[in-house]
Amino acid sequence: MQNDLFTSGDVVSIRFGGVLRHYGVVTSRGTVICNSRLHGGVVEQSFEAFAAGRDVRLHDRYSDLDGYHVELRARRHLGKDYDLFGSNCGHFVRHAHRRKPTPMQVAAATVRTVGDMLGGPKRRY
Repeated sequence: MQNDLFTSGDVVSIRFGGVLRHYGVVTSRGTVICNSRLHGGVVEQSFEAFAAGRDVRLHDRYSDLDGYHVELRARRHLGKDYDLFGSNCGHFVRHAHRRKPTPMQVAAATVRTVGDMLGGPKRRY
């Protein structure tokens, strides 16, 4: 698929690891903002770099939020860290569309919070 078929705020994904998908949000510049473990967090990439030679799948909109506001919400997270269980590509696109976290996301955050409370403050040396 070519990137001129997509509009700002669209949710797109590519397949990786056989059955998994990596998600991102299309911008008005024709780029994709995604939360990537490979890049260490939320980055903006060219459409071609995001696709990495793979087929790109367009998903139904996650909300009624217009493309401008979805992109704005996505841009506010540029540079934020990646975390498989608390802040991954799926969490990112849901947040950009102002969707509530899934029960699995809430459970992971709760477990991490309880662990931090029981483990006390972390010291940096």
